[in-house]
Amino acid sequence: MACEHTSSAELEKNLRCINVMFLCDEWKSSKGGLSTFNREFAVNLAKTTSGSIKVHCYVSQSDELSREDARQHGVNLITARSMPGSSDPIDWLKIPPQELPNPDIVVGHGRKFGTQAYVIVQTAKCKWMQFVHVFCEDLGKFKATQSAAVDTIEENEKKHINEIELCEAADVVVAVGSRLQQKYSKCLPHVKVEIITPGILEKFSSESAKLVKDKELKKFNVFMFGRASVEDRTLKGYDIVANAIGSLDKTFELTFVGSPPGEHRKIEQWFLDNTIISRNQITIRSYCSEQSKLSRMFHESDIVAVPSRTEGFGMVALEAISAGIPVLVAGESGIAEALHEVEGGESVIVESDDAEEWAQRIQRLSDQSPEERESSAKLLRANYNKTYPWSHECEKFKRMIERLAESLKGMFTIYLFASSCLLKISMNSLVITLGVTGLHTPIPM
Repeated sequence: MACEHTSSAELEKNLRCINVMFLCDEWKSSKGGLSTFNREFAVNLAKTTSGSIKVHCYVSQSDELSREDARQHGVNLITARSMPGSSDPIDWLKIPPQELPNPDIVVGHGRKFGTQAYVIVQTAKCKWMQFVHVFCEDLGKFKATQSAAVDTIEENEKKHINEIELCEAADVVVAVGSRLQQKYSKCLPHVKVEIITPGILEKFSSESAKLVKDKELKKFNVFMFGRASVEDRTLKGYDIVANAIGSLDKTFELTFVGSPPGEHRKIEQWFLDNTIISRNQITIRSYCSEQSKLSRMFHESDIVAVPSRTEGFGMVALEAISAGIPVLVAGESGIAEALHEVEGGESVIVESDDAEEWAQRIQRLSDQSPEERESSAKLLRANYNKTYPWSHECEKFKRMIERLAESLKGMFTIYLFASSCLLKISMNSLVITLGVTGLHTPIPM
């Protein structure tokens, strides 16, 4: 049957190109680190695996600029359609898109997009790769709340249980960085937890300008980036750096980029009430997710500080390193674990949440010339890129995808064989029926 052979050939050709669909709420980074990781990973995977893997990103919202940017990077951006009865766009991702109703592999991220991946798998009968970005029980130790009735430790234990349930249901579990891999491996003794370490972010790297400052400048400006929500202020260690700056002389200043709209004065007052920093030493700016503005502020800083008391990875630190900006990062972060493997990486890690230690490290950097800081920052970027090139991480992920696709192909072969047998049985029955009615012309098999 020529038509049957042609159909099988076409299907086999389609199987050679594996459709991988990432789930996220956006292509841009207005929501922070998870969006940045998803976009950068999708872009680099498309670049590395062109021809063998087709990368799709299924988002709850997008605009034409995002769709065009994705196209230029070889990624097919698909926007979810609204769901009757639901006003939450993230819920809309539970329905496989009409443009790709049967992806080969769906990629979920943590609790936020893990359930959506699970629901799609039930409908599309595809494979599921689940990324983990945080370790909730660690976060619960430091998160604060405005309500005394809320126990953040108990609340984050429940979130942790949800993360584990999703991981156990997925076909492959992937941790962002070695810190999370070690933690989840202990919680999932029967699951091999894979690891992907994000590489240098090309957009920040390509926009890197000459950093040397005017030698006559008398101020040394430390920048912190994040969200100023009540629950995150202690977790992210904002008080640590503010106390460090407050303990130094008035030539040291702190710029905090992370205030919600209309709350700049409120955030400033929190710093004044909870740390020893003075009003003359601190500047409050709005939360920023626009890359061009972030890049400008990186270059405005003398160093970027990431003092989180615990952090799954720490994408803002990687953004600063990618831009060639001097950084100091807390030892209790995923990026610190990664930097231990990078030549010169340990020099930017602060293994303490003591403000005095941070003050000493900031003072030491200020004693260097701008040229020295710039040279060290660019060398760190180069060394990080040698240790964690995107090409290597994406090739590793490609092998994971191909192993999953092979299992799908096996299922498809069994299906074809079963379908073929049923077809032949049906055709033979038809010949017998026609013979009984007096029509003896055989139907070729």
